[in-house]
Amino acid sequence: MKAYRLRVLPVLSLLLMFGCAHKYSEAEYLAVSDQLDVCRQELHMVREDNAQLSERLGSVQEKLDKTGSALSSLITEKQDLLDRNIQCLEEKNVLMKQVSQSNASLQENKELQWRMSKGYEYILSFLENERLRDQVYIIRTPEKIKVVIPQRTLFPTAASAWLTPRGSNLIRKIALGLKQLNPASIEIAGHTDNTPVTGSSNNVYPTNWHLAQARAMSVLLVFNDSDIPKEKLCAVSFGENKPIADNASEEGRAMNRRVEILIVP
Repeated sequence: MKAYRLRVLPVLSLLLMFGCAHKYSEAEYLAVSDQLDVCRQELHMVREDNAQLSERLGSVQEKLDKTGSALSSLITEKQDLLDRNIQCLEEKNVLMKQVSQSNASLQENKELQWRMSKGYEYILSFLENERLRDQVYIIRTPEKIKVVIPQRTLFPTAASAWLTPRGSNLIRKIALGLKQLNPASIEIAGHTDNTPVTGSSNNVYPTNWHLAQARAMSVLLVFNDSDIPKEKLCAVSFGENKPIADNASEEGRAMNRRVEILIVP
C-alpha cells in the first residue's frame, strides 16, 4: 500500500500542475495509463495479501481460542487430579490409622494369648495335685481360664454354702497362686442343681439363687481376706440355670453343684 501511494502521488501532482495548461501526447497518456495499470495490479496484490493475512489472522485466532479452551480444560483436569490426590491422601491416612489400630489390636491379642498360655500353665502347675484327685477342673477358653470346683470339694452338703476346712484351705491356696499371677479380673460364679431348697436350709437360702450366691460369696470373702485387690473381684449367682450335666441323675446334679472361678490373666 505504501509503494502504491509513492507511485500514484507523482502522477496526481503532474496532473494538477499541468492538467489544465498542458495537452498530453499519446505517448504520455499511454505512460500514465501503464503506470495506473501497474498501480491497480499492485493494489489488487495488496488486497489479496490483506485477504490472506486476514484469513491467516482468523486461523491464528481460531487456534488461539482452541488453545485457550484446551488450557482451561487442562487446568480443570489438573484441579480434579489435585482434588483426587487430596482425597487419596485422606483415605491413605484413614487406612494407615486402621492398619495401626489393627496392628495394635493384633499385638494386644498376641500379648493376651501369651498371658493366657502362661497363666494356664501356671494354674495347671500349682493345682496339679488337686486336679489329679478330681478336686478341681481347669478349662481354658479363648479369653478366660476357668477353675471349676465341685460342691463336694468345698461344701459339706448339697444345700450348704459354708466352706469346710479342706475347702477353705484349697481356696486360700488358689488365692495365693492368683496373687502371684496378678490377673486383670476374677469372677466367682455360684451354681446349683435343679433341686429346690427345702427343710431348714430354706430359712437361710430361700431359693437356688440365694444358695448359689452364698457359695460365690464364701469364696470371694476368702480371696478378700487373702489380700487380693477388691477391684478385681466380683461374685455372681447363676442358680440352677447354667447346668453342665444332666440333672436327671445324681452324678449329673453333683457336677452342676459347683463354684467357677473365671480368671482373665
